[in-house]
Amino acid sequence: MTTATTASLDVASVRFSYRRSPVLEGVDLRVAEGGFCALLGPNGSGKSTLIKIIARVLSPAAGTVSFGGRQLLAIPRREHARVVAYVPQSGATPFEQTVREAVLLGRTPHIGLRPARRDWEIVDAAIERLDLAGLRKRPLSQLSGGQAQRVLIARALAQQPRVLLLDEPTSALDLRYQIETLQIIRSVTREEGVTALIAIHDLNHAAHFCDQAVLLDGGRVVADGPPSQSFDAPVLSRVYGLDVRVSQGETGVQVRPAALAPATGAPAVASPTEPV
Repeated sequence: MTTATTASLDVASVRFSYRRSPVLEGVDLRVAEGGFCALLGPNGSGKSTLIKIIARVLSPAAGTVSFGGRQLLAIPRREHARVVAYVPQSGATPFEQTVREAVLLGRTPHIGLRPARRDWEIVDAAIERLDLAGLRKRPLSQLSGGQAQRVLIARALAQQPRVLLLDEPTSALDLRYQIETLQIIRSVTREEGVTALIAIHDLNHAAHFCDQAVLLDGGRVVADGPPSQSFDAPVLSRVYGLDVRVSQGETGVQVRPAALAPATGAPAVASPTEPV
């Protein structure tokens, strides 16, 4: 597990059930300040549920979530929004709202009756960062799914959080924007010290961009650490029900199904964008 810092994100003994059906069963994890952590696991393993609990969309049956020692599930909502920003898989697209107006919503925890010039500057910077400048006046109802997802990410960045939560943010994006979005998130963590937790399916993306990988299975953490340590072929094969191979290539750890892996003795080289 990652070494603690004074402002680490700490999840302790979190449990959650849907209609008496357990989804999370005593989850513990820590993400260091400025860390970029991938939350991995098959469908139904509890990734999105854990993200939603930290975002206070759902309430756990037991357990705590803290950042820098502050209990995030107990502080006032507005205060929580100054610390934590949440990017869902998809969001509502009000008919009359433009891209710029939607991104401005990220400033809500910081402004009073009306936004100041500085708020609009932060909004425009987030729009530029997500390559949305040409769409800033367009209604959200006229955007593609991928464009709308980038608006949600821009809104979260405009919030200027200490903790950034992302629930499969690249699922609606084409390959170019998948890579660019993950690069942006990584730069935000490294340059601004933001702690990021991302639920993601692509193991190779996680290995290439993230400092830490937490693998969930049946609502429990079964691996946690740098991808070079937590990506264990027998564990991944058991969790995903698929025989996989893990290799160390020039770009880092790489994972691929055994059926696609090179013959024994040949160097295993896979693109970091190849999903498993």
